[in-house]
Amino acid sequence: MNFAGSGNVLHFVFWSVIWMLGTSPTVFVNSQRPTLGLRILMPNLIKMQEPVRKAIRMVQYNSLRRRQIRSLKLDIQKSEIGDNPSEIFDLFCSNILPKQVNTVLYLTLKDDSKFLRLTDYMTNIIHDLGLPLLSWNPYLTGSVQNQRKSRTLQLSPTIYHEAQVILELLYSYNWTHFTIVTSSQVNSFDLISAITSLVKQNNDYQGYPRKPRLTCVTTLVYTGSYDIDYVDEETKEFLKKNNHKDSRIYILHTSRIHTYSVMDAAQDLGLAGSDYLWILTSSSTGSPFRTTTLPIGTFGISFKGEYGSDRESDLVANVTKNAIEAWIDAMQKMKNVGYNMDQQHPDVSCNNSHVPTTWDVGEELYNLMLNGDTAGADTEYPIEFNDISINKYVHLQILNVQEAMFRGRLRGRLTEVGSWAPVVTTVRYSKKIEMKLEMRGITWPGKMRFPPKGRPDRRFFRIATLEEQPYVMYKELDNSTGECGPPSIPCRLVYNETIHGKNDTSLFNGTVVRCCAGLSIDLLKILSEKMAFDFDLFEVADRSFGVENEITGEWNGLIRALQDRQADMVLTALQITPKRNQLIEFSMPYLETGTTIVVSLRKGAISPTAVLEPYDYPSWCLILVFSVHSIGASIFIFEWLSPWGLDQGNTPMREHAFSLFRSFWLIWAMLFGASVSADNPRGGASRFLANVWALFALVFLASYTANLAAFMITKEVYYDLSGIKDWRLTNPHSHKPPFKFATVPNGSTEENLRQNHPEMFSYMKKYNQPSVREAVKALKKGEIQAFIYDATPLEYQIGIDVDCHLISVGKWYAMTGYGVGFPKGSGILVEEVNSYLLDLQEYGELDRLRKFWLAGACHSKQKRKQNSHQLGILNFTSAFILLASGIVLGGILLILEHLYFRFGRKCLKQYDKCGCCALVSLSMGKSLTFEQSVMEALDYTKKHRCKDPVCETQIWKVKHQLDIALLKIDKLNKDMKARNGKTSSPLAITERGENSDPLRAKDEESSDPIGRKKRDSEEDPIRKKLLALEDSDPSRDDDVDPDDVPYAKVEQHQNNLPRDQDVEKDNMRSPDRSMRRSPSYNQAVATDTEAVSAAPDINQGLKQRKLSDGKYYSSVNNEEV
Repeated sequence: MNFAGSGNVLHFVFWSVIWMLGTSPTVFVNSQRPTLGLRILMPNLIKMQEPVRKAIRMVQYNSLRRRQIRSLKLDIQKSEIGDNPSEIFDLFCSNILPKQVNTVLYLTLKDDSKFLRLTDYMTNIIHDLGLPLLSWNPYLTGSVQNQRKSRTLQLSPTIYHEAQVILELLYSYNWTHFTIVTSSQVNSFDLISAITSLVKQNNDYQGYPRKPRLTCVTTLVYTGSYDIDYVDEETKEFLKKNNHKDSRIYILHTSRIHTYSVMDAAQDLGLAGSDYLWILTSSSTGSPFRTTTLPIGTFGISFKGEYGSDRESDLVANVTKNAIEAWIDAMQKMKNVGYNMDQQHPDVSCNNSHVPTTWDVGEELYNLMLNGDTAGADTEYPIEFNDISINKYVHLQILNVQEAMFRGRLRGRLTEVGSWAPVVTTVRYSKKIEMKLEMRGITWPGKMRFPPKGRPDRRFFRIATLEEQPYVMYKELDNSTGECGPPSIPCRLVYNETIHGKNDTSLFNGTVVRCCAGLSIDLLKILSEKMAFDFDLFEVADRSFGVENEITGEWNGLIRALQDRQADMVLTALQITPKRNQLIEFSMPYLETGTTIVVSLRKGAISPTAVLEPYDYPSWCLILVFSVHSIGASIFIFEWLSPWGLDQGNTPMREHAFSLFRSFWLIWAMLFGASVSADNPRGGASRFLANVWALFALVFLASYTANLAAFMITKEVYYDLSGIKDWRLTNPHSHKPPFKFATVPNGSTEENLRQNHPEMFSYMKKYNQPSVREAVKALKKGEIQAFIYDATPLEYQIGIDVDCHLISVGKWYAMTGYGVGFPKGSGILVEEVNSYLLDLQEYGELDRLRKFWLAGACHSKQKRKQNSHQLGILNFTSAFILLASGIVLGGILLILEHLYFRFGRKCLKQYDKCGCCALVSLSMGKSLTFEQSVMEALDYTKKHRCKDPVCETQIWKVKHQLDIALLKIDKLNKDMKARNGKTSSPLAITERGENSDPLRAKDEESSDPIGRKKRDSEEDPIRKKLLALEDSDPSRDDDVDPDDVPYAKVEQHQNNLPRDQDVEKDNMRSPDRSMRRSPSYNQAVATDTEAVSAAPDINQGLKQRKLSDGKYYSSVNNEEV
């Protein structure tokens, strides 16, 4: 709202009524209420009186309708002050302190030097009294940081706000580099500190959106004479001497009078053309909207309109009103927290010495106003204080010098082209106040259509370098084009007739043009593109990095070139060291390095123990001693206990030949995969364990074979130095012959050795090499045994070595980094390079360069070699666990075998009537059949027969009698057959009258157990008895295969008598196989068989005959039978 007088009669009548309603009723109603006062102090300025009075009336009118302050009587008055200190003191003693005033609102509305000198005096009085001070003092000369200490709340724009709006201008037009020019006439410290803190805050911000990074190129503070006769000349000399060549944007902060001297000097030096821009602070600009001789396009900052204008009146009235509102809110909060009326006003007097001179409660009132809510948030001039007690929301104008007609001719005039003011925005139903810059209608320097770039189009730097592979490598020009192909660039090298020849056409001023490439060159090209500069790349004259002379203390090489400012920058493998850092400036390290030692490999013989090197000795012992023999013994034990195996010795060796040594032979054969004859176990547990061992052997052979190739190579010998403190380096004469090592002089390695290892440095001087390339050659030839140098160049040499005969030994030491070198005083350029190096590091560009340039074929080869190491017990743990698990599972299987033969077979036999188990397992099927029981009985009889001679005689006698009886039966059968023509053996005639031997029927059907689903109903009684005997005797557990050991063959082996097929058929006994025929019976049968065909008389005695087996048999008389 505009409170300035409008001349409107109705408007005047309206405010008069408000004044009457606002004073008289208040005085009447509040005559009995306590009074609290705020005093407004301001100079006696006629044009500013009316806006302040109207602001007071508006506050008093609004206060009647504010319920929270009806219990208070507000005494808000203004007092005019002069320029006399005694008048100011009397004002406090007579008009402020006696009337219970607890806050002062001070308005400085005129730039009057005499009046401004009294400002500090009045401020000190208020501070001593402890009263809060609301100040409108845009001409403040003291430090902004001291506002809080003096309990001052600054309402007006300050130099801090001007710094903010200047940086907003820089952000808007992407002017990232600027120079500050100031003088000792003004408070330059506040502007410099404000800009520095704001720039740091912006550059450190990591959020989004990010504004451009700003850089202060340099700060120039003029401290010369201000005399009118000398100021112009001295100012010009000051700018000429201290101005930076890359400066294009200048911020000027000085007095208004000195401003013209600075700008005149800038024009004379060519610093005010179309490529340059000057931004003036309010103290340099002076009064706005006036003609000026400043260069066209110059910017200025102002905090007010033209004196006495409607804009300035409106500004004063609104700021006064909102400041009083902020004080009223603080008073209400004091009441709410419990302060009584006596505490809310200072009990201070100028006349009473016993009364305290400082009001302590004033600190609380000050803090309530400092941390209060925004006053006048819905107005154009809101008030809210930040942590340094200044108002966040101010109004500033941006002025621009433009051409305007004045008295018939064109002159420069300060014209408003922009503003920086608070703007209220609504975000999700809540209001937010932000400062916003608006620009329009700008005239740029030189009347250009576009703003200046703020930087030179292309800067130019002289860059010194030196060869150091892979950072900088020299190459010849292309023969066809005479230019440098990518990725190399042209560079000037010091002319050497031996190297470059006599007729080099590029020879000029002692240098020749060649091509440079490498990691540092790639980095230089990236920086050149991003920083927009051109360069001249040249080799340093003495071709050395730089080292201090021991006698004179002077440096040479690249360091000397920077000291003498022969170069603006050094870019190569320049190590950052403490001494160098004292002489020149370095960028941040772009690559880590150190010092290392390189030795050469020497060929040797293949190790005699190479076949054993894939495993360490404990592993060999565990595999070949413990594992082999433990598994072999376990297999034998399982086979010994298995009922299908040796059955604890019950199985004869002729049937299953297996022993402990044969178990070991099997294990060794399986371990090495040998194709040899070996006996296999029969038991399930032992077979399972053998399979587990086969799996173990597979893992063993695979790992052994895979690692053996790495050790079956020629062994390489080298000096395995532990580091820089190895005994061969610290005491080289203790090695026979003396140990030789070297480095390249005039570098950081020599500097480090000379400082930290003087004895080593003195010894190695005679072996030092002129370059890294020559050192590598000497190392391979054996002229030196070790080479000490920078780590990364040596790693590169190791990687590109043709024979891969170089190897680094020991640990890196003296860790440091490579940086870009600058002359002293290049802080701005260093910061700029650092910012881009940080970006390159963040985006992985530096890592990419390192991998590209430092990689080599020998590096990958060495990495592959490192993949083969000796395998220890821990590497083979899983295989040993496999063996242990196999032993445990084998034991479980052995227990299951015994449980089956003890209990399971009897139960299974009751359900397997059709022999289905034989389809699943032949051994299981045989263990459930009749023949198996018969063979078990025979084996049981054979293994448990009596060994007493008397017992054997009686058994033989019984067998002989049985054989005679059987023979007689056979004779009778033959007689009946001869007489009747039929077979009448009672043992072979079935119910159907067929001649059938049950044992032969068994042999015919044994091959098909499933086909014997039904038994003959007329089965031989003896056969039935044997079946009953088998079912009633569960103790037989001998596992003998009846098909493998037929009865006839067992009998043949026991009697040592070879029989033909016919004899074996006649020799088959009755189903009672537990009885063995006597020899007399066998002889009689054999003799009788031949006698039948020779003599038809069956009663005639048989004579002795030779049968087909080649033996003689005697016949038996009938009488003997």
